[in-house]
Amino acid sequence: MSMSMSCFCLKKATPKTKLELSTVLASETSFTVNEIEALLCSFKKLSSAIVDDDFLHKEEFHLALFNDDSKQNLFADRIFDMFDIKRDGVISFGEFVRSLSIFHPNAAEETKIEFAFRLFDLTQNGYIEHHELKEMVLAALTESDVTVPDDVVEAIVHRTMLEVDSKGDGKIDNEEWRDYVTQNPSLLKIMTLPFLKLVTFRLFFFIARQFTTQITNLMQSLSNSRPLPEYRTQKKVQLMGCCCSKERLHLQDPALLASQTYFKISEIEALHVLFKKLSSSVVDDGVISKEEFQLGLLGSSKKRSLFTDRLFQLFDSKRDGVIEFGEFIRGLSVFHPAAPQAQKADFAFRLYDICQRGFIEREEVKEMICALLSESDLVLSNDIIEVVLDKTFEEADSKGDGKIDPEEWQEFVGRKPSLLRNMTIPYLKDLNTQFPSFKQTSGIEDYTSSSSPEKNSSSSLEGESPQCEHQYYATKRDNL
Repeated sequence: MSMSMSCFCLKKATPKTKLELSTVLASETSFTVNEIEALLCSFKKLSSAIVDDDFLHKEEFHLALFNDDSKQNLFADRIFDMFDIKRDGVISFGEFVRSLSIFHPNAAEETKIEFAFRLFDLTQNGYIEHHELKEMVLAALTESDVTVPDDVVEAIVHRTMLEVDSKGDGKIDNEEWRDYVTQNPSLLKIMTLPFLKLVTFRLFFFIARQFTTQITNLMQSLSNSRPLPEYRTQKKVQLMGCCCSKERLHLQDPALLASQTYFKISEIEALHVLFKKLSSSVVDDGVISKEEFQLGLLGSSKKRSLFTDRLFQLFDSKRDGVIEFGEFIRGLSVFHPAAPQAQKADFAFRLYDICQRGFIEREEVKEMICALLSESDLVLSNDIIEVVLDKTFEEADSKGDGKIDPEEWQEFVGRKPSLLRNMTIPYLKDLNTQFPSFKQTSGIEDYTSSSSPEKNSSSSLEGESPQCEHQYYATKRDNL
């Protein structure tokens, strides 16, 4: 046992057999015994990150969420405090499982509503007051490195209080909160982690944001892998609605892909398992169609999402309407922790450059903001959105020509590196460790990330501009 900080109490849990503990917790939560066994493996790893004492300390909690045990974050602090049911400054395994169970898809909605209320009730006096709501809004903005004028923050808080505080007493009680959430169920989206249904395979201990959540949850949901199939070099396939056949390379040379990306050969073989499941979810043709991409990320092949559409277009470097395995690996490699910031910045720039004219215009940024709000069932007045846009272009458009070019974008993200936080998926760093069920054997020596060449930031994902999709999303924006 090691001790690095004097504040750590080195108490031990009451000895119980693993089976007894799992059975008790399974009877009290939404998890099965097998899932609790898997959670125990993750908990042991997290709780021994700084001091191996079978308890999760706040520093270890922060380290797991942010890879930084010294980073201050109001949301993380509040969640830690609520997981710490005994209020003794540490989280035991039982507290960890019981609290995490609230985020399970099968957990009762009433439990989620109550947890969310207590999350905002900073002073724990049974009410959410104006200053608490404002503090949480400011914390969210600060965490994202977003600077918004105080009058805009006040406008957001004031409007929220007007909608929720039906009794007009300047505070939100449990009853008002429950009524508001019932009318706006999207507020509880963050209170459900779909991958907890498959926690046996791997616990992702973070609540990720837009793309990282989608890609990571996709990998999680597919992680119940079957044996890696034999590599077929070429196959004639007939695509839906098309009378012509295309030849597709089912698996490009793993060594070649490893040399072009930041993945090892064994990790590329593991990703092939994911690719095969995704590419056969609608039609088994060895490529990922847009419907299959949407089905994997959104759980529906019909749901429209501007972010998902843009991500698909950027992965589809050949612009032929499907994603081949090589495109999948090269596109995913941009999100690898070892990928250079310049490459991530270029990808993010082209993500916002909806019509791909080589610069980001105000309407494109507004469209992305409105699409995100619409997909989250959130509403902000046009005045507030315009203020946010003004602030963004004031900081990013240094040339003052009403648009952001690649040079301005690189300078902007250089000053605000947190803008690229969503361009990194930490778990891509070592897939065979994070997903042990994917581990494959190969007779070819693994390439490491250091052997991967430094690529031009746009070389692997270039292609001709697709048709602009402004019309559909502009309609959604106008309906807000």
